[in-house]
Amino acid sequence: MAPRRIPTRTPLLAAALLAPLMAAADGLPSSPQATPTAAPATDGAAAWTERVQIQSGPDTGSQRVHAPDVALRIVTPDDSEALTPKGLALLFSGNEPDYFRRNTLPGSIVESQASPAITLMPSVAKALVGGYFRHFPDAVPKQVSTLRFSADRWALVHQGNTRKDPLYRLNHSSTIQQRRADGTLAEIISCNDSDNRATLDAWQADDYARLKAAAQMITMKCIEKLVKRIPAMYPRPLAGGDLTAYADGAAPPARVRIYAALGRTTTLYTDAACREDYRDRIDVKYNNAGDKGVLGIPVTETLRSKENERFSMLSYQEYEVPGGKPLIFEARFDASSRLYCDGKLSGQFVARPGQDYEVEFEVADKMCRLHIRQVHADGSMTPQQARATPTICEGTRAPVRIEPRQDMQVLLFSPGQLQIQDANQSSAPKQLSDDAGSSEALQQLLQQASGTPGTRLCVVLPATDYSSVLHDAVRQRVLDAPQVLPSLWEETATLNQRRNAAANAPVDIAAAVTHCKAFPIKEFAAH
Repeated sequence: MAPRRIPTRTPLLAAALLAPLMAAADGLPSSPQATPTAAPATDGAAAWTERVQIQSGPDTGSQRVHAPDVALRIVTPDDSEALTPKGLALLFSGNEPDYFRRNTLPGSIVESQASPAITLMPSVAKALVGGYFRHFPDAVPKQVSTLRFSADRWALVHQGNTRKDPLYRLNHSSTIQQRRADGTLAEIISCNDSDNRATLDAWQADDYARLKAAAQMITMKCIEKLVKRIPAMYPRPLAGGDLTAYADGAAPPARVRIYAALGRTTTLYTDAACREDYRDRIDVKYNNAGDKGVLGIPVTETLRSKENERFSMLSYQEYEVPGGKPLIFEARFDASSRLYCDGKLSGQFVARPGQDYEVEFEVADKMCRLHIRQVHADGSMTPQQARATPTICEGTRAPVRIEPRQDMQVLLFSPGQLQIQDANQSSAPKQLSDDAGSSEALQQLLQQASGTPGTRLCVVLPATDYSSVLHDAVRQRVLDAPQVLPSLWEETATLNQRRNAAANAPVDIAAAVTHCKAFPIKEFAAH
């Protein structure tokens, strides 16, 4: 069946759903110039209809035993009896009739009673979406997308073990799919209802009055789910921070502490318009998060309570993020845990320059919660208001995944000199005199390395007891933050032995890099 265009009639049902949607959307952060305006009298040729197409049709994406129910399907005991030569004896044997097989029978089709996903739901949705865009014209997307209502099951199926006046259960399932301009799926909402039962006579009385009332209730429940997701599907512009007070708009960074737990992942997207348009992505897991923050975010009650938890190892990491730019956080269980949360744990907000935040994925009382808090200088916290993460956006930038990273800095010590080379770069190494005058430059380099999650240090030195101003500073820094800067220390004699050179042969930075890159990651210990 070809997709159907939806008539412009506005059911009264939409009015009952529009008010809470407006109230919810009014509470979301938005651009300062965007203010709700009075709604025009008609939809007319509103701009949003060119960008958001509302369609309906059968669900063709799922492999079903029976064709999708575009119109009502009725399965009677006679249909079951015709299924096999044994008829009802097979289906009604024992105390648990084979309801699944009944649900897949062709039955008879009542063309006059269309699935609510074909007619009622998209009609209500058109009024709802139109009202949303009239109140918030700044939310009209710049790219085309489709809201498609797909009908899957709409059937009255007989129940019980008797042919005499059986009850018929109304089975309904459908989906609302948001698809991007290229047809890819951005969001899907599932609607399922199978708890309404009556005799067939009761269903058919007064031209299926009971069925039509049930369709209204089903539509209300399904569209309520859409109401909750509309601000994420078609978000208002998110205002960035005011950076005019900073020279050249270069605002100081914000900082964020992200807690990790076994079997869970919290993902941070920086400078993120949506999941497809961001600058950096960091996946914080239990096995790649440090146990000590190095950026100086104040200690909070959350941190103190986790330090005191029995039989649990504290794991978290702290990051610098662009100030005045939007952040997105998402939390989920890892697939290996075989656990999941009901719904998406995700939120977006603009990080204020110079401010601190912390993020915690909490599971308590069988509930999943994503806590985002602003951290004040005294360690006190206030909840950070975040909005639902947009499902689609312009996607003008190529994202860069930065975690987990496998960066490595190679440090080659020789008497009076330190050379530092990024193992992944071919640029000239940095050279520092191994004396107190270079201490500040070294600290800046180490600070930069520790602020890049996943960075390792490979230190090559003349002997295990080697001591110098810069070497001792590196050793102390690693001991202070072993999880942040995992390291490996090698003598030049060992390096020469592995490359079949004399023990006292000179070692250049190129040889040190080649040697260090041969080590597997697991050998970089946290001393």
